Amino acid sequence: MGSEFEVVLDVQASPAEAWAVVGDPCGVTRWYPLYTSCTLEGNTRTLERADGAVVVEDMLSRDDDDMSYSYTVTAGLPLAEHEASFRVDAQGGGSRITWRTRAVHEDPSIDMEDRLADRQREALEGLRALLDD
Repeated sequence: MGSEFEVVLDVQASPAEAWAVVGDPCGVTRWYPLYTSCTLEGNTRTLERADGAVVVEDMLSRDDDDMSYSYTVTAGLPLAEHEASFRVDAQGGGSRITWRTRAVHEDPSIDMEDRLADRQREALEGLRALLDD
């Protein structure tokens, strides 16, 4: 089962420019159309989806110097386990954005990579549209 996977996007923007967007915890609503609103209270991020569902996440770590953060979904999705992270690295004259995910569905027969990776790649294309304009 694909419970651990990553999706990667290379963009022309500098690492600092990419981190300014990726590293904004509520900036996800600018590049991932699934999410329509975001609030951050302490380390808890609450995202409202276009279908009305609400996803609650705990921000686990953040390192602005390393341009990375990690989070876990705590409510709103049928997950038995979850941890994900974003990282921005210099790549050529631009940046590489890596979104790593480890997730186990409540139904262990569901392959989370099959379920999520294409949507995550599509979401990263929203980042490309913002960063490569």
